[in-house]
Amino acid sequence: MITITEAIREGHRRRMALSVAEAAVEAGVGRDQVYAAIREGQLDARKWGRRTIITYDALLRFLDRLPPLQLPPAA
Repeated sequence: MITITEAIREGHRRRMALSVAEAAVEAGVGRDQVYAAIREGQLDARKWGRRTIITYDALLRFLDRLPPLQLPPAA
C-alpha cells in the first residue's frame, strides 16, 4: 500500500479527501484519535452533508506539526 507522502511525491493521489476512518488508517491510529484531534482544533476537517472529510493536505500538515520523538541517551 502506498502512503500519502509517497503518492504526493510520485504525483498521483487517489482522491483529494479522506473519511475519518480512511485518515485513521493512513495515519496508523484509531478513529477516536482522529476525532479528538479535530475536536481540539489540531486537525482541520470539513463537513459535506453528513460526512466529515479531511483533505490530504490537512492530514499532512497535522502530521508534520506533531512533536518529534525524543529518546533518552542510551545507557
